[in-house]
Amino acid sequence: MVVAKVSSELKTTWIERLPMFPILMSNDYAKSVHRCLLEKKRRESKWQVFLAFRGPDTRFGFAAYLYISLVTAGIRVFNDNDPYLIGKDVAHEIRNAIDHCEISIPIISENYASSPWCLNELTQMVESKRIKGQEILPIFYKVSTSHVRNLSHFFGECMLRHKKLVDTNTYERWEQALREVGSSKGWATEKIANGHEGLLVKRVVKEVSRLLNNPRTCDPPIPIPKHISRM
Repeated sequence: MVVAKVSSELKTTWIERLPMFPILMSNDYAKSVHRCLLEKKRRESKWQVFLAFRGPDTRFGFAAYLYISLVTAGIRVFNDNDPYLIGKDVAHEIRNAIDHCEISIPIISENYASSPWCLNELTQMVESKRIKGQEILPIFYKVSTSHVRNLSHFFGECMLRHKKLVDTNTYERWEQALREVGSSKGWATEKIANGHEGLLVKRVVKEVSRLLNNPRTCDPPIPIPKHISRM
């Protein structure tokens, strides 16, 4: 019990541990301070980008190419095959990575919605965006954005199968996450240079680099004393 409590507290900021935290969150200024702390904590995270994909669809192809390109550009990308994860609770590490990364990149492929694991990850990404302002840069890999947004064709079939196996709350969260990401600005592989994946990867790396080099920050500028500014 003690270990669990300490572990839980390490994952929260000091302001979240205050007894009056729920009351503080009703104040706009307190909300702003809390968001600043979360942004700072995320910037200090080991990972900058969470790359999500359906393994059988893209792991050894497009996802691998994108991962290598991002890492080559000096970007810290979470990798569920990292030796760092040996002996650790991978599910917990994935949740933690999504929670603290600045950017999530879900590669929405044809079989993406067939995986409860992928849908859980996508749901957490959407929640992190809503609560903490995390960026989501979706890539629609050989699928139509309208099929994702409207839950039609194979995406609709997959969701109907899930509906019989999970509780209503989980299903509705998955459905909402797909609709929201399907309505977001992203990249559709078939619309980039007639499906030229190399060019798409370059565009993704360029945009991620731009976002990371120009992070949104709540830290106030440090005033420069007049006697120094005149030097």
